[in-house]
Amino acid sequence: MIVDAMSLRVLYDYQIFALQEMGGISRYFVELARRLPLCEPGIETTVLAPAHINAYLDTSPVQRIGIKIASFPGKHHILPFVNRLVGQPFLKRRHPDIFHETYYCASHQLTDAPRILTVYDMIHERFPDRFEGVDRHLPALKAKAVTRADHVIAISESTRNDLMQYLDVPAAKISVIPLGSSFDQIEGNSESVRRERPYLLYVGLRGGVKNFQAFINAYSRSKILTAEFEVLCVGGGDFTAEEQQSFIQFGLRDRIRHLQADDGVLAALYKRAAVFVYPSLYEGFGMPLLEAMHFGCPVVCSNAGSMPEIAGDAALYFDPTDKEHMQEVMETVVQSQETTKALRARGYEREKMFSWDKCVTQTAALYRSML
Repeated sequence: MIVDAMSLRVLYDYQIFALQEMGGISRYFVELARRLPLCEPGIETTVLAPAHINAYLDTSPVQRIGIKIASFPGKHHILPFVNRLVGQPFLKRRHPDIFHETYYCASHQLTDAPRILTVYDMIHERFPDRFEGVDRHLPALKAKAVTRADHVIAISESTRNDLMQYLDVPAAKISVIPLGSSFDQIEGNSESVRRERPYLLYVGLRGGVKNFQAFINAYSRSKILTAEFEVLCVGGGDFTAEEQQSFIQFGLRDRIRHLQADDGVLAALYKRAAVFVYPSLYEGFGMPLLEAMHFGCPVVCSNAGSMPEIAGDAALYFDPTDKEHMQEVMETVVQSQETTKALRARGYEREKMFSWDKCVTQTAALYRSML
């Protein structure tokens, strides 16, 4: 294939945009598609998503082929078929120079272009017993997608090592390209989220490997934490009946609260939080770590997966399987202004190491190397 030295046409497929209304993976691809042409004027990006449900794609200036539709039950089964059927003729006419798959599927679009795949984590392979339903099929789909890809992007060294261990992917086939924080342009008015009590902040999903119940257990054990601080959970949906029952059993019904928040409100919550707690058993990257550091929020988190790689010296770490250790680390931060001040300062510096500019520049270089 002969390509003009400056011209490069990149096509992203529909997969994640037909699965996610909002979420970290779809935000990642919208950031790439939006920023790449700004980084290198010779790059043209297009998202091929004939029928998508994604809010980021719908409101961004990204060039796209397709329309947004309302989410509906069974979309996971119907939309892939519709998008493959409708998208294939477009793909033949566009003749992209690079085809970047956005998720993992068994039936892929046909193209002669070099095929790139981003792998975000290997949670399903490392913790198979914690998943059920359609999630149990994901490792097989991921393995097929990795096999047919010409090159794989891993978003952390931890994910790269897991790819090599669990799927025997050669090191030469993997490039590590870390993500950036999409909160770099968001200020967040902390005065708008004043709360009666100081709070520990938890962000995101709470089930499975997120280890939320262990965090609540550790919090409930501490007279210092329960007396002075409430727990504020953002995102992840309303509390389940089981979660609410556990709060009652721990005597915490009035100490744990949930709210949905847009990016501006979440930014303000990071600014005012006493500490951000990230108890996950495993993360392929851990975007909330960057968000917290960006807004000067002290971080305590697990010493597992990619989290030490991302947070570095800007966090205090605990063993996520040891509730006493988790409790001790949280108490250490909230009781020491000196520790809090040091974590804030280190967080500001650490977060600068990760940016969309770096991510986009490295991705563009990889695309060009594939030609």
